Amino acid sequence: MEISEVLQTLGHYCYIAFSGLWSGIKWLWAVLGEWLASLPLPTAIKIFSNDFANKCLFFGVIAFLLIMNICAFCMFARDKSLAKRRERRISEKKLMRVCFFGGAIGGIIGMNAFRHKTLKKKFSIGVPILFVLQLILDSFILGFLGFWTFF
Repeated sequence: MEISEVLQTLGHYCYIAFSGLWSGIKWLWAVLGEWLASLPLPTAIKIFSNDFANKCLFFGVIAFLLIMNICAFCMFARDKSLAKRRERRISEKKLMRVCFFGGAIGGIIGMNAFRHKTLKKKFSIGVPILFVLQLILDSFILGFLGFWTFF
């Protein structure tokens, strides 16, 4: 067998596999859509009818975001002071992880306040992108919870 025949056979098998996968995705989408259409929405909405639980959840999310942003700010400050003293520092992975899990605002403020990690593309581009994504997600979550809590 020549290489072109092998590649044609491989391409044929890939086409069969992907077409099967695509039909499976279409089937799953149809089943999921049918299931969602059959849900009784007033029963699903009753989850958010408890005002006390909604307020606890709303303020819990706000407290979590506030704590994560304070932690991110403090971690950037600590890493800068360790860098000045040439001691063992906080890993970039940990700094990015805290920014990813809700501390992007604190990370941006810490980066600019202490002039730390501002020249690294990973932080100068990645943290603002995380900020925008968190702004969208948090406004959706807090807006949804706020609607069910206060209106």
